[in-house]
Amino acid sequence: MVFVPFTAVDHYKKLVTVGVGLLSREIVESYEWLLKAFLRAHEGKTPKIVLTDQDPAIKQAVESVLPNSRHRLCMWHIMKKLQTKVTGDLFKNKDFKKRFNKLFWNMHIKPDEFEKKWELIINEFNLEDKRQVNDMFELRDKWIPAYFSDTRMSGLMKTTSRSESMNSFFNTYSQSRNLLLHFMMNYDTAIQKQRNTQKELDHETKKAKEIYKGSWYCHYKHVGTENGWELYKVEQLDKNNDLKTELEVEEKLPANDVKCTCEHFNRFGTLCRHAFNILMKHGIKEIPEQYIDNC
Repeated sequence: MVFVPFTAVDHYKKLVTVGVGLLSREIVESYEWLLKAFLRAHEGKTPKIVLTDQDPAIKQAVESVLPNSRHRLCMWHIMKKLQTKVTGDLFKNKDFKKRFNKLFWNMHIKPDEFEKKWELIINEFNLEDKRQVNDMFELRDKWIPAYFSDTRMSGLMKTTSRSESMNSFFNTYSQSRNLLLHFMMNYDTAIQKQRNTQKELDHETKKAKEIYKGSWYCHYKHVGTENGWELYKVEQLDKNNDLKTELEVEEKLPANDVKCTCEHFNRFGTLCRHAFNILMKHGIKEIPEQYIDNC
C-alpha cells in the first residue's frame, strides 16, 4: 500500500503531519476519496494552497475536490527532472547553472521580468528546441516563485523538498514490509515525536528574549505622498555599507497600515524589518492587529 502523508508548516516553520492515508492504487478515484476523507477530518476547512509533484492523478483529484485551493507544483521535483532530461553538459556549465538557479529561485522579481530573463537564457544557450525546457516554461505559473508573490507560502517558496524530508522522517520509524499493526505502532511513535518537539519549542518561546543580530543595515528617505500614503525609499546595505537592495515602503497613518515592495508579509505572514523600522519611526511599538494572523 502507498503511504500518503499530508504535511503542513507550523508557526515555527517546522513540518507537521495533519493527516495520512494508505492507498492500494494510485488512481484519480483513490486520491479523490482520500482528499474527501481529509476534508471530513478537518470539518470541511480547505487548504489555501496545495503543493504536490506532477502526478496527473493527484492533479485531477485536487482540481475536483479542492477547486478553491491554489495548486502548486514542487520545484524540487521539477528541477531534478529537468536536469535528467536535458541532454549534454549544460548543467555542468557553471555560468548557465548560476544564472539558471538565480533566476528560477528568485522570489523578488515579477512574472514579466522573469520571462524576459528566461528568454535571454534560452536564446544564449540555444534551448529553443528542448521539449522538456519548453514544457516546464508552459507550466511556469504553477511552480516559479515569481508567480506566487501574492500567496502565503509559509516558507515553502524556496524549500528543496519538504515532502521528501517528511518521507525520510517516517522511514526512520517504519519499513516498507512492515505489517499494518507494526506500521500503526511506529506511526504513533513518529507523531508523538512531532508533538514533543512542538511542546519543547513552545516552552523555549515563552522564556526566550528576542535579540536581533544581523549584518544588514537600512537607510530610509521620505520621497513623497500619494493617495494618502507616505512613501519611503529604502536602501538596504551590508556590513560594508555596500548597496544590496533598493525597496519602497508605504505607510498610511494613523490607520497604521504599512506596505513594502519586498512583499514579505504576503509570502510569510509577518512584517519585514523595513516595515518595522517605519512603524517605530512614528513611535508605534506594537504590531497593528491587522498584521497578526490568528488562523
